Amino acid sequence: MGSYYIRSIIGRIAEGIEYLIRQGTIEKSRKVILYGLDRHAFAMRTILSNLGYRNIEGYISDDEALVMQYNSEIKNFACKFLNNESDAIHTWTVQERLSAFDNNVIILIASKEYQSKKENLEALGYQENVHFYIVYDFKEEKLDKFFEKKKRMSLDEMKQVEKEILIHIDEVCRKNNLRYWVSGGTLLGTIRHKGFIPWDDDIDMFLPWKDYLKLIEIFERTERFDILGFGTSEVNDFPDPFMKVVDKRTIVDEDIGTLRKINPLFIDIFPLTGLPEDAEERHMLFVKYQELNRQIWQDFYAANGNTDIFPKWYHAQKELISKYDFDSSAYVGVLGTAYGERDYTTRKVYEETLRMRFEDIDVNVPVGYKEYLDNLYGKDWMELPDESKRKTHHNIQVYWN
Repeated sequence: MGSYYIRSIIGRIAEGIEYLIRQGTIEKSRKVILYGLDRHAFAMRTILSNLGYRNIEGYISDDEALVMQYNSEIKNFACKFLNNESDAIHTWTVQERLSAFDNNVIILIASKEYQSKKENLEALGYQENVHFYIVYDFKEEKLDKFFEKKKRMSLDEMKQVEKEILIHIDEVCRKNNLRYWVSGGTLLGTIRHKGFIPWDDDIDMFLPWKDYLKLIEIFERTERFDILGFGTSEVNDFPDPFMKVVDKRTIVDEDIGTLRKINPLFIDIFPLTGLPEDAEERHMLFVKYQELNRQIWQDFYAANGNTDIFPKWYHAQKELISKYDFDSSAYVGVLGTAYGERDYTTRKVYEETLRMRFEDIDVNVPVGYKEYLDNLYGKDWMELPDESKRKTHHNIQVYWN
């Protein structure tokens, strides 16, 4: 099956806004302020705009540094999620906008930190359900009760399962002469730590596009292992351009901000694609993919969080990913990752494959790993980052199924 369960948080936000409108709470004569600088706040703005509300004054946030960043890069920052109206909207810290009491505002909140935001507003004299309202409370009672019955996995158990998935993929690829290499933080961990980065909790790898498709074709779904996501035979129900190999003995509760996903524990597998030799053309290919990604999420918000819109974008994503052949290109990389345009190298990086130790197993590493890691992390990647930056980038809870 595809993703076993996807709960659209945006859909719930849309329902909350429509409820407040029906109750007469959101009036077009009062200024609307959105509390937050995140996808939830951006979604509230898009939903309100689609419903004909033009009285959105702006955003407020507790994070002064983020407000400064947003105001200095406002077009680029909001363009990922909104139409090109972003330069017309204001952003303040809570104190800047609300310390002088304003009785003519409606403040909308869709956040897991509702309680702290509520306290901040009440300290300034604003009243709940008079001046500010919760749009979505993030409570999923049925799901939460479901997970109460499950046994939580320890971090060591989680990493062991991920290693076993990797062992399985390694065996399949080597048996069928498919090229693969560990990638991203997994490659960095292999070189610098001989295993997982201590504060990381996932495994990433990539294959050239043709090998990626071949892996999907030959992969044998079993009682334990399955594949889902980009390019698989299932409906593409999430727009990220990669697939997951999962262990069905486990279950993951993953919060990615706009969606709550329930899947088995997984390894992410990305397709490596050829890139143009000309630097400007290469830049434009990355820009086109970023624009495509923006359109997908804009469509998602406009549909009030309906995930049924995702499959129609698959062929547009595939067209960009398959445009340049890996084996005949001087430059190669991965489109659509968090690394953006840094995620490319010369193809000679992959001309040979090394077997290196990852924890207690051997994995494939590209011979030119230094060029790859230099591009992604800078030339000082062997040095440990400040302790404040040693954080996992996933918001997941993992259980035995």
